[in-house]
Amino acid sequence: MNTAYLDLSLLTTDSDTRVNFIHAKIKRLSKKDLDLDVIGKLAYSKNSIADWLKGRHPVPLPVLKNPNNIANRIEYLCLRASKARVLLPICNKKLAYFLGVVFGDGHIANSVRSSGYRRFKVVIQKGRSDYSEFVIPKIIENVFGIRPRLFFSKRKSELITVSINSKIVSRFFTQLFNFTYGKKSDRVIDSIKTLSPELQFYFIAGLFDTDGGISGDSFAFCNSSKKTTRFVEDFLNLKNIETRFYKQSKGRFKWYQVRIPRSNKNKFLLTFPLKNKRKFATGET
Repeated sequence: MNTAYLDLSLLTTDSDTRVNFIHAKIKRLSKKDLDLDVIGKLAYSKNSIADWLKGRHPVPLPVLKNPNNIANRIEYLCLRASKARVLLPICNKKLAYFLGVVFGDGHIANSVRSSGYRRFKVVIQKGRSDYSEFVIPKIIENVFGIRPRLFFSKRKSELITVSINSKIVSRFFTQLFNFTYGKKSDRVIDSIKTLSPELQFYFIAGLFDTDGGISGDSFAFCNSSKKTTRFVEDFLNLKNIETRFYKQSKGRFKWYQVRIPRSNKNKFLLTFPLKNKRKFATGET
Protein backbone atom coordinates (compact mmCIF):
# COMPACT_ATOMS: atom_id res chain seq x y z
CA MET A 1 0.00 0.00 0.00
CA ASN A 2 1.20 3.51 -0.86
CA THR A 3 1.13 5.25 2.54
CA ALA A 4 0.79 8.68 0.91
CA TYR A 5 -2.81 7.71 0.20
CA LEU A 6 -5.68 6.61 2.44
CA ASP A 7 -7.14 3.09 2.56
CA LEU A 8 -9.47 3.02 -0.45
CA SER A 9 -11.01 -0.32 0.50
CA LEU A 10 -12.85 1.49 3.30
CA LEU A 11 -14.79 3.66 0.85
CA THR A 12 -17.07 0.74 -0.03
CA THR A 13 -19.68 -0.37 2.52
CA ASP A 14 -21.83 -3.51 2.76
CA SER A 15 -24.94 -1.52 1.81
CA ASP A 16 -23.45 -0.37 -1.52
CA THR A 17 -24.77 -1.81 -4.79
CA ARG A 18 -23.81 -1.52 -8.44
CA VAL A 19 -26.01 1.57 -8.65
CA ASN A 20 -24.09 3.59 -6.05
CA PHE A 21 -20.53 2.19 -6.02
CA ILE A 22 -17.77 4.78 -5.99
CA HIS A 23 -15.82 4.58 -9.27
CA ALA A 24 -12.24 5.49 -10.19
CA LYS A 25 -10.68 6.68 -13.45
CA ILE A 26 -7.39 4.79 -13.64
CA LYS A 27 -4.41 5.22 -15.94
CA ARG A 28 -3.05 2.11 -17.68
CA LEU A 29 -5.62 -0.26 -16.19
CA SER A 30 -4.90 -3.93 -16.97
CA LYS A 31 -6.66 -7.22 -16.29
CA LYS A 32 -4.14 -7.88 -13.53
CA ASP A 33 -5.70 -4.99 -11.59
CA LEU A 34 -9.19 -6.54 -11.70
CA ASP A 35 -10.71 -9.12 -9.37
CA LEU A 36 -12.46 -11.45 -11.82
CA ASP A 37 -14.23 -13.39 -9.06
CA VAL A 38 -15.89 -10.22 -7.74
CA ILE A 39 -16.75 -9.14 -11.28
CA GLY A 40 -18.48 -12.48 -11.81
CA LYS A 41 -20.44 -12.25 -8.56
CA LEU A 42 -21.61 -8.74 -9.43
CA ALA A 43 -22.59 -9.92 -12.92
CA TYR A 44 -20.70 -7.28 -14.89
CA SER A 45 -20.61 -7.99 -18.63
CA LYS A 46 -17.61 -8.47 -20.92
CA ASN A 47 -18.52 -5.17 -22.53
CA SER A 48 -18.19 -3.42 -19.17
CA ILE A 49 -14.75 -4.94 -18.65
CA ALA A 50 -13.70 -3.83 -22.13
CA ASP A 51 -14.92 -0.28 -21.43
CA TRP A 52 -12.87 -0.14 -18.23
CA LEU A 53 -9.71 -1.46 -19.86
CA LYS A 54 -9.99 0.96 -22.79
CA GLY A 55 -10.61 3.87 -20.44
CA ARG A 56 -14.09 4.64 -21.74
CA HIS A 57 -15.67 4.37 -18.29
CA PRO A 58 -14.40 4.63 -14.69
CA VAL A 59 -14.07 1.38 -12.74
CA PRO A 60 -16.13 0.48 -9.63
CA LEU A 61 -13.77 0.29 -6.65
CA PRO A 62 -15.03 -3.16 -5.47
CA VAL A 63 -13.86 -4.89 -8.69
CA LEU A 64 -10.26 -3.78 -8.18
CA LYS A 65 -7.99 -6.48 -6.79
CA ASN A 66 -6.18 -4.00 -4.54
CA PRO A 67 -7.04 -0.33 -5.12
CA ASN A 68 -4.37 0.79 -2.65
CA ASN A 69 -1.59 -0.64 -4.82
CA ILE A 70 -2.67 1.46 -7.80
CA ALA A 71 -3.65 4.64 -5.95
CA ASN A 72 -0.95 6.63 -7.74
CA ARG A 73 -2.64 5.79 -11.07
CA ILE A 74 -6.07 7.07 -10.03
CA GLU A 75 -6.93 10.30 -11.84
CA TYR A 76 -10.18 10.96 -9.95
CA LEU A 77 -13.11 9.37 -8.13
CA CYS A 78 -16.74 9.72 -9.17
CA LEU A 79 -20.23 8.23 -8.96
CA ARG A 80 -21.93 6.59 -11.92
CA ALA A 81 -24.81 9.07 -12.00
CA SER A 82 -22.75 12.21 -11.36
CA LYS A 83 -20.42 14.36 -13.43
CA ALA A 84 -18.57 15.58 -10.33
CA ARG A 85 -14.94 14.46 -10.12
CA VAL A 86 -13.14 14.24 -6.82
CA LEU A 87 -9.36 14.11 -6.58
CA LEU A 88 -7.96 11.28 -4.51
CA PRO A 89 -6.68 13.16 -1.42
CA ILE A 90 -3.14 12.62 -0.29
CA CYS A 91 -2.57 12.05 3.41
CA ASN A 92 -0.63 15.27 3.93
CA LYS A 93 -0.65 18.44 6.02
CA LYS A 94 -3.38 20.11 3.92
CA LEU A 95 -5.78 17.24 4.52
CA ALA A 96 -4.84 17.06 8.23
CA TYR A 97 -5.48 20.79 8.64
CA PHE A 98 -8.86 20.50 6.92
CA LEU A 99 -9.83 17.57 9.17
CA GLY A 100 -9.19 19.88 12.12
CA VAL A 101 -11.35 22.61 10.57
CA VAL A 102 -14.29 20.25 10.04
CA PHE A 103 -13.94 18.71 13.50
CA GLY A 104 -13.86 22.21 14.96
CA ASP A 105 -16.62 24.08 13.12
CA GLY A 106 -18.17 21.56 10.74
CA HIS A 107 -20.35 18.48 10.59
CA ILE A 108 -21.33 15.68 8.22
CA ALA A 109 -24.94 15.79 7.04
CA ASN A 110 -27.04 12.96 5.64
CA SER A 111 -30.56 13.71 4.45
CA VAL A 112 -33.21 12.20 2.17
CA ARG A 113 -34.98 14.30 -0.46
CA SER A 114 -38.68 13.90 -1.29
CA SER A 115 -37.62 11.91 -4.38
CA GLY A 116 -35.95 9.35 -2.10
CA TYR A 117 -32.47 10.41 -3.18
CA ARG A 118 -30.03 10.45 -0.27
CA ARG A 119 -27.77 13.48 -0.05
CA PHE A 120 -24.44 13.62 1.76
CA LYS A 121 -22.69 16.86 2.71
CA VAL A 122 -19.72 18.20 4.63
CA VAL A 123 -20.81 21.54 6.10
CA ILE A 124 -18.80 24.29 7.81
CA GLN A 125 -20.52 27.36 9.25
CA LYS A 126 -18.64 30.43 10.47
CA GLY A 127 -18.87 34.19 10.71
CA ARG A 128 -18.19 35.83 7.38
CA SER A 129 -14.52 36.72 6.94
CA ASP A 130 -11.72 36.35 4.41
CA TYR A 131 -10.84 33.09 6.14
CA SER A 132 -14.29 31.52 5.75
CA GLU A 133 -15.05 33.03 2.33
CA PHE A 134 -11.71 32.53 0.60
CA VAL A 135 -9.19 30.49 2.62
CA ILE A 136 -11.39 27.47 3.47
CA PRO A 137 -12.81 27.08 -0.09
CA LYS A 138 -9.27 27.23 -1.50
CA ILE A 139 -8.13 24.46 0.87
CA ILE A 140 -11.07 22.31 -0.28
CA GLU A 141 -10.11 22.84 -3.93
CA ASN A 142 -6.48 21.93 -3.19
CA VAL A 143 -7.41 18.75 -1.28
CA PHE A 144 -10.38 17.40 -3.25
CA GLY A 145 -10.29 19.30 -6.55
CA ILE A 146 -13.88 20.53 -6.20
CA ARG A 147 -15.45 23.91 -5.45
CA PRO A 148 -17.73 24.06 -2.41
CA ARG A 149 -21.00 25.96 -2.44
CA LEU A 150 -21.18 29.13 -0.35
CA PHE A 151 -24.36 30.39 1.33
CA PHE A 152 -24.61 33.78 3.04
CA SER A 153 -27.01 34.73 5.83
CA LYS A 154 -27.67 38.08 7.52
CA ARG A 155 -30.61 37.18 9.76
CA LYS A 156 -28.84 37.18 13.13
CA SER A 157 -25.28 37.82 12.13
CA GLU A 158 -23.23 37.64 8.99
CA LEU A 159 -22.77 33.91 8.63
CA ILE A 160 -21.30 31.91 5.79
CA THR A 161 -22.00 28.22 5.21
CA VAL A 162 -19.43 26.29 3.18
CA SER A 163 -20.97 23.10 1.80
CA ILE A 164 -19.35 20.15 0.01
CA ASN A 165 -22.20 18.18 -1.56
CA SER A 166 -20.38 14.91 -2.12
CA LYS A 167 -20.97 11.34 -0.99
CA ILE A 168 -17.34 10.56 -1.80
CA VAL A 169 -15.89 13.33 0.38
CA SER A 170 -18.34 12.44 3.16
CA ARG A 171 -17.14 8.82 3.01
CA PHE A 172 -13.54 9.91 3.55
CA PHE A 173 -14.60 11.54 6.81
CA THR A 174 -16.97 8.84 8.08
CA GLN A 175 -15.21 5.67 6.92
CA LEU A 176 -11.56 6.66 7.33
CA PHE A 177 -11.60 9.08 10.26
CA ASN A 178 -14.68 8.03 12.29
CA PHE A 179 -16.68 11.23 11.80
CA THR A 180 -20.38 10.65 12.42
CA TYR A 181 -23.49 12.19 10.88
CA GLY A 182 -24.81 15.02 13.03
CA LYS A 183 -23.28 15.09 16.50
CA LYS A 184 -19.49 14.77 16.59
CA SER A 185 -17.74 11.78 18.10
CA ASP A 186 -14.39 11.98 19.87
CA ARG A 187 -13.53 8.66 18.20
CA VAL A 188 -12.11 11.00 15.55
CA ILE A 189 -9.27 11.72 17.96
CA ASP A 190 -8.40 8.00 18.07
CA SER A 191 -8.01 8.08 14.27
CA ILE A 192 -5.93 11.27 14.36
CA LYS A 193 -3.58 9.70 16.92
CA THR A 194 -2.65 7.05 14.33
CA LEU A 195 -1.25 9.78 12.05
CA SER A 196 2.32 11.04 12.20
CA PRO A 197 3.17 13.79 14.75
CA GLU A 198 3.50 16.25 11.85
CA LEU A 199 -0.04 15.55 10.62
CA GLN A 200 -1.41 15.74 14.19
CA PHE A 201 0.29 19.14 14.41
CA TYR A 202 -1.62 20.45 11.37
CA PHE A 203 -4.88 18.92 12.62
CA ILE A 204 -4.53 20.92 15.84
CA ALA A 205 -3.76 24.08 13.83
CA GLY A 206 -7.11 23.56 12.07
CA LEU A 207 -8.81 23.05 15.42
CA PHE A 208 -7.40 26.29 16.84
CA ASP A 209 -8.42 28.24 13.72
CA THR A 210 -12.03 27.19 14.36
CA ASP A 211 -12.59 26.29 18.04
CA GLY A 212 -9.73 28.35 19.46
CA GLY A 213 -9.33 32.08 19.98
CA ILE A 214 -8.59 34.94 22.32
CA SER A 215 -9.16 34.38 26.02
CA GLY A 216 -8.33 37.35 28.22
CA ASP A 217 -4.75 38.37 27.49
CA SER A 218 -3.88 35.12 25.69
CA PHE A 219 -5.44 32.22 23.74
CA ALA A 220 -7.50 29.15 24.55
CA PHE A 221 -9.16 26.12 22.98
CA CYS A 222 -12.63 25.03 24.11
CA ASN A 223 -14.53 21.82 23.41
CA SER A 224 -17.36 19.81 24.95
CA SER A 225 -15.18 16.69 24.79
CA LYS A 226 -12.68 16.19 27.59
CA LYS A 227 -10.83 13.64 25.44
CA THR A 228 -10.37 16.15 22.61
CA THR A 229 -9.29 18.95 24.93
CA ARG A 230 -6.77 16.71 26.72
CA PHE A 231 -5.38 15.64 23.33
CA VAL A 232 -4.78 19.30 22.43
CA GLU A 233 -3.26 19.99 25.84
CA ASP A 234 -0.85 17.03 25.58
CA PHE A 235 0.27 18.07 22.12
CA LEU A 236 0.90 21.67 23.18
CA ASN A 237 2.98 20.38 26.08
CA LEU A 238 5.01 18.25 23.66
CA LYS A 239 5.83 21.49 21.86
CA ASN A 240 6.96 22.93 25.21
CA ILE A 241 4.01 25.31 25.35
CA GLU A 242 2.63 25.69 28.88
CA THR A 243 -1.09 25.21 29.42
CA ARG A 244 -3.82 25.38 32.05
CA PHE A 245 -6.78 22.99 31.95
CA TYR A 246 -10.25 24.03 33.16
CA LYS A 247 -13.67 22.42 33.40
CA GLN A 248 -16.38 25.01 32.82
CA SER A 249 -20.17 25.19 32.83
CA LYS A 250 -23.03 27.60 32.30
CA GLY A 251 -26.52 26.37 33.06
CA ARG A 252 -26.88 22.93 31.49
CA PHE A 253 -23.90 23.44 29.19
CA LYS A 254 -20.53 21.98 30.15
CA TRP A 255 -17.23 22.23 28.32
CA TYR A 256 -13.49 22.05 28.79
CA GLN A 257 -10.83 24.65 28.14
CA VAL A 258 -7.10 24.46 27.65
CA ARG A 259 -5.59 27.91 28.07
CA ILE A 260 -2.14 29.15 27.09
CA PRO A 261 -0.59 31.52 29.66
CA ARG A 262 0.36 34.98 28.44
CA SER A 263 4.05 34.12 28.83
CA ASN A 264 3.68 31.45 26.12
CA LYS A 265 1.40 33.45 23.80
CA ASN A 266 4.06 34.46 21.27
CA LYS A 267 5.64 31.03 21.32
CA PHE A 268 2.27 29.52 20.37
CA LEU A 269 1.82 31.98 17.48
CA LEU A 270 5.32 31.25 16.18
CA THR A 271 4.91 27.47 16.51
CA PHE A 272 1.57 26.75 14.82
CA PRO A 273 0.79 27.48 11.14
CA LEU A 274 -2.46 29.35 11.80
CA LYS A 275 -4.40 30.64 8.80
CA ASN A 276 -7.24 32.48 10.56
CA LYS A 277 -4.97 35.40 11.46
CA ARG A 278 -7.69 37.95 12.29
CA LYS A 279 -9.25 35.60 14.81
CA PHE A 280 -6.12 35.66 16.95
CA ALA A 281 -5.62 39.37 16.39
CA THR A 282 -9.17 40.62 17.05
CA GLY A 283 -11.15 37.67 18.42
CA GLU A 284 -13.35 37.40 15.32
CA THR A 285 -14.79 33.98 14.41
